[in-house]
Amino acid sequence: MKRLLKLFGVLAFLLVATGCGEDDNKAFSIFIIDNQGDPSAISQELEQKLQQKLSEGGPAVEVVTSPIYDRSKLLVEYVAGEHDIFILPEEDMRNNGREGGNLPLDEYFDKEAYPGGVFEGAVFEAVNKDGQAAEETVMETHLYGIPADEMALFKEVGYASSNLYATVPPRTGNLEEAVSVLKALAE
Repeated sequence: MKRLLKLFGVLAFLLVATGCGEDDNKAFSIFIIDNQGDPSAISQELEQKLQQKLSEGGPAVEVVTSPIYDRSKLLVEYVAGEHDIFILPEEDMRNNGREGGNLPLDEYFDKEAYPGGVFEGAVFEAVNKDGQAAEETVMETHLYGIPADEMALFKEVGYASSNLYATVPPRTGNLEEAVSVLKALAE
């Protein structure tokens, strides 16, 4: 119990610290963590190829990787809210999704094309209770993740890991940009 309280204390501190001095001109950020390999070997090449594909008019993209897998590191990155897309192991994608950590993507992608990324996850809905605005959690089945092994750019850089999925967290800076970057990764 003490360990859990310490972890929440650290996460709360990081959340407060990352909220100070936010830069509105920050690059679009992709975070990659893999429990079966080291994605840092492809980060620069992926970033360059993605930037070329998006060309002028697209966001400046930064690819951030973790050389080792650590669930606590992943949680800190989610809480910090600095990244617009997460590419993470399937189990983590599903666990985060059950807690509302992924936005539904079926409005932008064909969910039948990516059945591995379709599952029941938490979605937050605005409700009006007794004249007060509130939020309610509802479990819904949607496309929450796109498999990295089906993304053209991951194949091109030789890192099409079968257990990785790209997701968009609810705190992304710009959903439309996130969708355009996902499409650039996939096509």
